[in-house]
Amino acid sequence: MSYPGIAKEPALLQALYRLTFALGGVGFSVPLGLLIAGMSITAGFTKLLPKWIVASGIIIAMIGELSWLDILLPQALPLIPLTRFPGFIWMIAAGFSLPSTIHRTKAEQK
Repeated sequence: MSYPGIAKEPALLQALYRLTFALGGVGFSVPLGLLIAGMSITAGFTKLLPKWIVASGIIIAMIGELSWLDILLPQALPLIPLTRFPGFIWMIAAGFSLPSTIHRTKAEQK
């Protein structure tokens, strides 16, 4: 958008703005929600994370997946930062809470 002449084309400028926002806003929060959902559900089934981290991860993931509604409803815009910033904090908490090794019994190894 910084090239000469592009700012003079309102339709092109609006299209580029929406593309940039879709890739950086919704295009970030939806995959982040999928990542957090996958980690939360898997770690919840295997009991690798505390229940409060699993529950908060599922909530953040649901908000992330609903953030695509911003494309249709501008009122859903706060869902993007509600996914992004708590998601970073959640990933740090999950990283510190995961065990460094997993001990398995011989029956589980078969």
